[in-house]
Amino acid sequence: MCSDLGQGSRICAFYSFTGILFTLWVGVILSTQSFFVGGLDDPEAAKNSAFGAMGMFIVTFFASIFGIYYDSGRKAESIEDTPEGYGQLNVPGSATDYGAM
Repeated sequence: MCSDLGQGSRICAFYSFTGILFTLWVGVILSTQSFFVGGLDDPEAAKNSAFGAMGMFIVTFFASIFGIYYDSGRKAESIEDTPEGYGQLNVPGSATDYGAM
């Protein structure tokens, strides 16, 4: 499922973006209408915790973006290192006679 750095970074970036949106929503609700959230002893501390968690999701999101960028550069280098003619399907003499009459 998560076989390389790029795939893991894409999954983590999606998760982080979702976390940013959710904690932003919770922070805004706690800032504007904290009386709708039951069980809060200190709405100001809860708001600070929500925005702190959003900051951690932002850091994780940018680390994931860096992982995607780093992995794409590493894959581009490996493509440039392939030998001439490697992987070509139209090499003379390699065609089969399947379906020939």
